[in-house]
Amino acid sequence: MLVRDVFYIPGYDPKGQRYYYSLLKNGFNAYAKNFNIKADLSKLNMNEKIHFCEFNGENFKTKYSFLLWNDIVKKYWNNNFKSALIDVFIFFRIYFITGLFLKFGKHSPYQLITGFYPPIFMILSLFLICFCGVFTFFILKIYIHFSLALISALIIVFLMYKLTSYLGKKLAVYWLLRLIVFCALWQDRKKGALDEIIKAFSQTLFNALNKHKDDENYELILIAHSVGTICCIEVLYKLLKLCKVANLNTDKLKIITLGECIPLLSYQQKAKNFKEKLEFIFAFNLKWYDYTSIIDGACFPSIDFVGTSDVKTEFKPKFFSARFHTLYEKDEYAKIKKDKYKAHFLYLYDIKIKSGSYDFFDFILGENLLERKIIKE
Repeated sequence: MLVRDVFYIPGYDPKGQRYYYSLLKNGFNAYAKNFNIKADLSKLNMNEKIHFCEFNGENFKTKYSFLLWNDIVKKYWNNNFKSALIDVFIFFRIYFITGLFLKFGKHSPYQLITGFYPPIFMILSLFLICFCGVFTFFILKIYIHFSLALISALIIVFLMYKLTSYLGKKLAVYWLLRLIVFCALWQDRKKGALDEIIKAFSQTLFNALNKHKDDENYELILIAHSVGTICCIEVLYKLLKLCKVANLNTDKLKIITLGECIPLLSYQQKAKNFKEKLEFIFAFNLKWYDYTSIIDGACFPSIDFVGTSDVKTEFKPKFFSARFHTLYEKDEYAKIKKDKYKAHFLYLYDIKIKSGSYDFFDFILGENLLERKIIKE
């Protein structure tokens, strides 16, 4: 029997373990029904510090643990117009004034456009609000009393503010801005509580690897999504240092990164320390598989985030496209493309057609080792 530990690091999201367990459960139930998978999923176990659930099949057992850092996210999670304007200022200070956007344009023009879409939306929204207010006031004061014209203009400003705020949420503008800015400020925001969480994650992974070091039928899969891939780098750096000191073999360690946005940090000039961590990590010949998609506006599709970050290493991840268009029917895929938020989380959903090489539930279930499943690509 194959025993498998899966550790999942989510992205920049305030949602907790109940949401991610529900997403996993619903996806598994649909996947099992669609492809006749014989396995059971346990309830969410919340008795231990790190919450988990278990998949039990005839020839395998997968323990799926949630490495959550949503308490840190909640601290910086703002969902209003004013906060978004502050984020726009930070965006231009870090990515535009420094000329960093040119590097993004060179390596990923599509993501450059996606990256500028939220701040441009905010600037145009602010201009529209001000214009409508001023225009209303000067037109109405010709026909009605000054005070009534002013009140009317303020009402228009309020209504335009509400409209643009609604559109900002609906079009994922606030979400994208928050994600981009948090990555930009990662070096500062990981100090303190987040750093302690990263240390705890690393120790947990080390303990699991050490416990099963002599088990032939064992693998540990670390899965990270979105901004969680940056957190994953920090966790791996500390984990591999622990392994090096203990002389612990890392052959059983496998990594899957989904929708990574690592260049948002690694392309920065001040990210020297982060690049050194990348250099240390990729001195190890790790089984690392990176999946991205062109429809995911919050990632860098098919970008070698190691080489393009000017990090010289002997080893690199294997970079793949999720090729979502091969995994869903045409009509369903067309709807998914329009939903930016869902497109970013699609890696965690059940597929409908087994005609592609990306299959999240196949990766974490079954009696075969991960590398035997991915080698088909």
